[in-house]
Amino acid sequence: MDPLTHLTLGACTGELLLGRGFGKKAMLFGALAANLPDIDTVFGLFVPGDQALLLHRGFTHSICFALLAGLLLAWLFHKWFTKVSFGAFALFFCVELCLHDLLDTCTSYGTGLLEPFNHTRLSFHLLFVVDPMFTLSLLVATIVLLSTNSSRQHWAAGGMIVSLLYLCSAVYCKSRLDPAAAMTTPAPFNTLLWYVIKKTDSGYYTGYQSVFDKSPVNYEYHPQNSKLLKLGEPYLTCFADGYYTISGSNGHTYFNVIRFGQIQGWQTKDAPFVLSYPLKDKGNENMIIQKGRLAGWNGRSVRAYLERIAGR
Repeated sequence: MDPLTHLTLGACTGELLLGRGFGKKAMLFGALAANLPDIDTVFGLFVPGDQALLLHRGFTHSICFALLAGLLLAWLFHKWFTKVSFGAFALFFCVELCLHDLLDTCTSYGTGLLEPFNHTRLSFHLLFVVDPMFTLSLLVATIVLLSTNSSRQHWAAGGMIVSLLYLCSAVYCKSRLDPAAAMTTPAPFNTLLWYVIKKTDSGYYTGYQSVFDKSPVNYEYHPQNSKLLKLGEPYLTCFADGYYTISGSNGHTYFNVIRFGQIQGWQTKDAPFVLSYPLKDKGNENMIIQKGRLAGWNGRSVRAYLERIAGR
């Protein structure tokens, strides 16, 4: 998820776990701890782009790291703040780090929750990486907590409960989608319109389905073209988790990780994929993965998007 979501969730969690002993400082500690696993984006600056894609949400997003880092931070903070027990700090930091990891498994990127013992990337495909409706209650609660000294525990708990209910609604919406799909993941910023993939031996069918649709999904076929992959590309194939196509354009070959969706694919036939990696250009991973996420968005496309969400 985005940093703001982790920050506000961390602040609310900090208030619940340490607020009575530290006041508003607990929110600051929680916000910082909740974003600690994303330190791996710094490490990604020093490796090729394909490796950086796999490095992100790896070991620093694992339960193992959460426990080790949580206990280390607890020991340090107990040295500085002796009035608070080591156990209270251990619970605080381990919970903050684990919540970050578990929340990230709800998106499509893939999270190495079991590293280093198991390299499987877990993705439950329940939330888009930025979902305002999930974050809104946490943001409101955080703002209120910064400005009031009354009912603080209730505000923190309320913000988290509303977000949890929204996550439960995403599970319900997902359950109503095409049962024959191999993968379903939310379209940008909502849980009412979903990107749907059907897998075949030679390629994939992709489409978009709203929970309000009354007609079947209109699928587009994309051949995998795996024969065009001249080199093994172990980092990319592992990151794609089997969902990729190879395409060529103007003499360049692209590795398309199709589980991230298509650029406004809900209204454009055979739209290009959001993550299209140029195999001869090992560039910065952040530039590659963000390419096209918001391309072409304007007032007209937003209205068209809202209509598509509504099932039209």
